[in-house]
Amino acid sequence: MQQITAGTFVALSPEILAFVSSMLVLMVGIFNPRSVVLTAGLAALGSLVTFAATVVLLAIGFQGSFFGDGYVVDDFALYFKLIVVLSAFFTVLAAARWAGRTGDAPEYLALTLSVALGAMLLVSMRDLFGVFVSIELATIPSYALVAFDRRRRESPEGGMKYILTGMVASSILLYGTVLIYGVAGSANLTLVATTFAGTLSPVGLLGLVLLISGFAFKVSAVPFHYWTPDAYQGAPTSAAAFLSVAPKAATFAALLRILLQGMPEAVSTWAPVMAVLAIATMFVGNLFALRQRNVRRMLAYSSVAHSGYVLAAFAALQGAGTDVAVQAVLIYSAAYMVMNLGAFFMIDLVGEDGKSFNGLFVTRPSVALCMAVFMAALVGIPPFSGFFGKVWIIAAGVQSGSIAAYLAVAALVVNSVLSVPYYFGITRNVFFEEPLASTEEPKGTGAIKFSVYVLAVATTLFALFIGPLAGLAGISSGLL
Repeated sequence: MQQITAGTFVALSPEILAFVSSMLVLMVGIFNPRSVVLTAGLAALGSLVTFAATVVLLAIGFQGSFFGDGYVVDDFALYFKLIVVLSAFFTVLAAARWAGRTGDAPEYLALTLSVALGAMLLVSMRDLFGVFVSIELATIPSYALVAFDRRRRESPEGGMKYILTGMVASSILLYGTVLIYGVAGSANLTLVATTFAGTLSPVGLLGLVLLISGFAFKVSAVPFHYWTPDAYQGAPTSAAAFLSVAPKAATFAALLRILLQGMPEAVSTWAPVMAVLAIATMFVGNLFALRQRNVRRMLAYSSVAHSGYVLAAFAALQGAGTDVAVQAVLIYSAAYMVMNLGAFFMIDLVGEDGKSFNGLFVTRPSVALCMAVFMAALVGIPPFSGFFGKVWIIAAGVQSGSIAAYLAVAALVVNSVLSVPYYFGITRNVFFEEPLASTEEPKGTGAIKFSVYVLAVATTLFALFIGPLAGLAGISSGLL
């Protein structure tokens, strides 16, 4: 058994800090339940300290494998940990006002940090059972987050649907993991790769299908997406925003590691499956989003469609397109974080009815411009963040030389056009409809507005970050 050394604690320092922060927030809330500012400040500070620790590890080039090669720290894992922790920071800021009104701020913020902890562990796992445990660590607190708003009927309803489908997804994922373990004799990805290097046995093939199905549940891929609209509509806005970004990005990272480190020789089997999932997910997400008048539900189906865009990169994980496809997933995850968090946070500033945005440019021009930026980015209009993510996916598909990847990329282009009416429908309301709401802004929204403004700037100026991100993504792709 590998000894626990000082290097082990250094490797786990982001997770240790996230855990300590969540426990500290919870304990302070117990002894001082009315101090919302203190608990929110501690949660935000804990996120920033965890972010800083991750940046330090990345800057010094810290790498290593631990716990029998079941846990690895590399640039790939650290990249996604940065996305998770930064998402948690903005979520804490956006959630403070709402959580304070409920009187349960410590519990809500501690649950948010717990989800972040599970997602951070997930991206470092190289053992299938470790992957399963990490996914559950991120998922179980998210059930409570979705059902947290006891004042709204949709919240417990969405939470119940999320729990039931989550149980099914976890069972499928665990069953697939057990079958792969039975075939390979190990859950370590290095040893799994040896078994999946030749012709797949029926049991191995079934394990692979179940494993992919379990992950498809977690990332809201069609036909396993049906829990998403109700869960996001029932969840508090900050929770819906966070769950649509951080755990999903971590799950994509884990799936990338499993497929490229554990099953690279089986690419001819799983790549076409990914293409079919991608195409179906894009079309279903966008077609259902077109029918929505509720902005929160529209963004939920939009989240489904964007999962399809990322899965198109998975279809390109073959041939010359492999490295570019990995880079595409990394870049798209960062781009989606800034634009989707901002779009969801707008609901708390304006409202979730599409008509709430009518004439917003007249009454609140700065907020209106932010919403227009987020909608343009989600479509993929240059120079906003979403454009660069889609460009990388298209480039990966073209270089892959795969018919399945070509079809997935073609579907991405078609669906980007298909998404224009519902995204720009909101923009039309903002600029060209008569205002219905009062010009008076709700009180206590300073932290949310700060988050929205920062995210809007990051979305607009994403081109300035694309060089460093592409360089880091290139380094990370070489690690898989």
